[in-house]
Amino acid sequence: MKKRKLILILSLLVLLLGLPIYQLVDAAIDKSENRLYDLPLCLPGYYPDDPGDCLPLGPSQTITDLKVQGFPYPLTGLPANKPDQSLATIPVRVARINGAETNIYASLEGAIGNNGTVLRTIPDGASRYVAIIDQASSGDRTFVRVQSGGWVEATPFYSWPKWQGLEFFATPKSDFGWTIDFTTSYNGPNFASGTTGINYDKYQSFPVYNVTEADGYEWFQVSPTEWIPSLKARQVVVDTTTPPEVEGGRWINIDLHNQTLSVYENNELVFASLVATGSGELYSDPGTYRIYLKTEADLMQGSYTSDRSDFYYLEAVPWQLYYNHAQAIHGIYWPAMLGFTQSHGCVNMFPGDANWLFQWADVGDYVYVHDPSGLTPYPTPTPMGTPAQELFYPTETPTP
Repeated sequence: MKKRKLILILSLLVLLLGLPIYQLVDAAIDKSENRLYDLPLCLPGYYPDDPGDCLPLGPSQTITDLKVQGFPYPLTGLPANKPDQSLATIPVRVARINGAETNIYASLEGAIGNNGTVLRTIPDGASRYVAIIDQASSGDRTFVRVQSGGWVEATPFYSWPKWQGLEFFATPKSDFGWTIDFTTSYNGPNFASGTTGINYDKYQSFPVYNVTEADGYEWFQVSPTEWIPSLKARQVVVDTTTPPEVEGGRWINIDLHNQTLSVYENNELVFASLVATGSGELYSDPGTYRIYLKTEADLMQGSYTSDRSDFYYLEAVPWQLYYNHAQAIHGIYWPAMLGFTQSHGCVNMFPGDANWLFQWADVGDYVYVHDPSGLTPYPTPTPMGTPAQELFYPTETPTP
């Protein structure tokens, strides 16, 4: 538009002065664009305003464009480290009981011969584990000595989930997340955009710069040219604002929609990880609670179906933090997948993360449980910290 006006003015001057128009146009353009030839390119950086003494083009233009889109400069990793690996242990050895209803015998001989004094019977169930202190073999059968007394045929195992979340030394400037399965990123926020060929391992962390919805999923922008769908990932929303009913700047945040847990101290993020919360009708209750009991390891058992086919018996469940009646945050040594709802109402964590949280938390600390999607209903209010398992659950022990 400016050039059109300039040419029009020059044309009038040509008529008045009789000068060749090309001479006037070239001279004017050279003068107006002389700055483009005289100034050097600016050093790579963000220039929201014209610096005057250099040209913010090339790399600087790219950086400025990315900054406008929400990307920081320079692009840096999360201000976090992996917690101490020694935390990813469990307090006891465990073994899985297979088969139907199982007797625990007073002696090894009794367990081998299925006779002798029976100390107790563990009902048939979907998941049954005992804490053990010794083991013995008879032929191809394995027997374990139970920590609480007696012998039973069972399968010891020596491997449990050792993945850990992140411990932060500063609050990140953007949200972040983890993949929950092996996946590849996409060129855009939809499946039709095609994959980039860049692969992500299961439980790999990534920054989140933008979020949009498409194809029935949330899409997380993890770099200027990459997107990952919530089908294979979960997001941690960084929010240092004190939640409702929480006093002070110290609380545990449980996001039921994203299946994440984050910890704030002095209104700064200090820890975050993936979790697995209550499933179906046994959802984890939204609300603001306070930890009322810490237990290093204890029995959890229960059943919710009339035929008791879902019965579970779990000895020495580690690092228990009870905050809402029988609902607790605790570690798991049995097979599980983080990032999905799958418990009976408790918040499941891998042992290393549960141990970290157990060491950090105190009785009385706040636990803020919420669902940003609004799909999880709020429970009927009850007195905080009241042990209610005898009212709501079929066994006297808490539920995982």
